[in-house]
Amino acid sequence: MTVILDYLWLEVELGDDPRLVSLLQNSSTSSLPVRERVTIGVASGSDGDTVDIDGDLHPASGTIELSEIAYGAVHDRVARWARDEGWARIHAGLADAGGRRIMIAGPSGVGKTTTIVALADQGATVLGDEAVLVRDGQAIALPRPLHAKHGGAGIDGLRREAVLTTLPYEDPLAILDPAAINRVARLEHRPAPLDLIVLLERSDGDQPRVVPASTAEAIVALAPDAGPFTPDRVQLVRTVIELAESAPVVRLLMTTPAETARALLEIP
Repeated sequence: MTVILDYLWLEVELGDDPRLVSLLQNSSTSSLPVRERVTIGVASGSDGDTVDIDGDLHPASGTIELSEIAYGAVHDRVARWARDEGWARIHAGLADAGGRRIMIAGPSGVGKTTTIVALADQGATVLGDEAVLVRDGQAIALPRPLHAKHGGAGIDGLRREAVLTTLPYEDPLAILDPAAINRVARLEHRPAPLDLIVLLERSDGDQPRVVPASTAEAIVALAPDAGPFTPDRVQLVRTVIELAESAPVVRLLMTTPAETARALLEIP
């Protein structure tokens, strides 16, 4: 039995290997036109697994390498179509809450995913935790399972219903189903105007604190991680400036995921 996944401009047909499904499952739909179809399967043999991507065979020496090959194939193609359509990729999460589309950025490991999971617990619709595509003030999340450290605060209570699998890195990575986190059967992805940009930072204080941020701070926070996916750096900086001028930007000095999520939802 095959599984068909909607990755914006890419339609992905997966074979019946459960590892592929858990690594790429997104339970998503989008209104964007399909530009390409890719078929991915896994054949297991005495020498290990082989990932078949549209007839191109890639040996994999375990679950981690299998996941990286399959994940890379899908997301490289989505990124290519995004660039062709004029979208820039920002390393950030995206959520809809209180009638606003909120982009949540911060360095790897700061706690974006656990904060975003906590947002869902407080009624927000979580759209993504890793990549946001932006163009002309509009934003859409790149569909994918959420990735979180397996023992991260805010994840434990969701393991039974939301964890699809765990990748055995030195710091194990939990793969989370966004539909289960949002408690919906399907998650709709569509472009919409961006209303708020939140830059997460660690805090030594007892309570989260919101501080206005400048356009320069937004460029420093958003542009470096987006650079590898947007070769035209001038256009990338211009895009970030346009975002910062069209939506308020704040720094959120965070504490626990639940407290940070509550503070985020209270930003005027």
